[in-house]
Amino acid sequence: MDTILERPAYAKVNLHLAVGQPFQDGYHPIRSLFVLVDLPDDISITVTGHRRFNVEVKGMEAFQLNGEDTLTKAARLWCERAHFPLSLQIDCRKRIPAQSGLGGGSSDAATVLHLLQEYAGDAALDEKTLGDIALQVGSDVPFFLSSHSCAIVAGKGEEITSVEQRKLFLCLVMPTSFATSTSSAYSRLDEIRSGSLITMGPTGEEIAEVFKKSPAVWKSLLYNDFQRCMEQQSFYDQLEELRSACTGYSGLTGSGACWFFVSDDNRQVQIVFDEVNSWFGFDIMSWKTGLVI
Repeated sequence: MDTILERPAYAKVNLHLAVGQPFQDGYHPIRSLFVLVDLPDDISITVTGHRRFNVEVKGMEAFQLNGEDTLTKAARLWCERAHFPLSLQIDCRKRIPAQSGLGGGSSDAATVLHLLQEYAGDAALDEKTLGDIALQVGSDVPFFLSSHSCAIVAGKGEEITSVEQRKLFLCLVMPTSFATSTSSAYSRLDEIRSGSLITMGPTGEEIAEVFKKSPAVWKSLLYNDFQRCMEQQSFYDQLEELRSACTGYSGLTGSGACWFFVSDDNRQVQIVFDEVNSWFGFDIMSWKTGLVI
C-alpha cells in the first residue's frame, strides 16, 4: 500500500546578511538573521516501493530540468545514507518564486528530508548525518531543517542559533521581468569588494538585540551586502521611494531579486502593498503576509 506524507515548505527572508571573504574552497562565510515567512510551497511524498531507488518530481518542470532539482538531490542522498532504496513520487505545489532570495529550493529540500525521516521512524538518520546531507544540498537547507522559525545563521550555513520570533507584518515584492542568480551575485560582490577590507559587521548577539526593537530603527543597524551589487537598481530605488513615508524596514532578501518591507504596524504594510501594486501592476508579484510563529 502506498504511503502519502505532506508538509508545507515555508519561505525565508534575510533581515540582515553580511558576507565575508571567501574561503579557499570558494564558499563565503555569512552572518545573517533568517526568519520564516508565511508563504509556503506544498510538498507531498508518495512512497510506492522499497526495492529500488527511484524518484519522480512533479511541479518543478517550469523551474529546473528533470533530476536537477533540490528535492531529487535531497531524496537521493537520504536514501543512499540510510541504505533505504525507496521509490518516491514527490509533488511540489510552487508558490515561492525561483531565484528570488526566498529560499524556496532549500526549503523544499529540507521538507523532503523531514518527510523521509518521518517515514523511516526508528530507522531515521541521526542528526549529524542528516546535517551533513543538508549542507551537501545547499547552505540554506540546515536552517530550514532546524526547528527554528527565527535564527542567526553563520559559517557556511551550519551554525544556527535560535532567536525568539516576534509578530511582524511583511510586504514581499518580486519582479516578473528579471530574477537573480546566486552564483552571479556572489561574483559581482567579490568584484566590487576586490582589494577592500571586509568585515562581518555586528555580532550575532548584537543582531538579536536589534531584532527586539522596532523595525523603524533597524536601518542604521542591519543591512544586506548584496544591495551593493544589485542589478536593475532603478527598480529598487522606486520601491524605496514608494515606501519612504511609511514606518518600517526594507531591503533585499538573500541575493535577490525579491524586496521586502517589514513593520510591526500592519497598516503601514498595507499602505506599501497598495502603493507598490498601483505603481507596478503586472510587472511584479506581491504578497502581504507575516512571519511564521
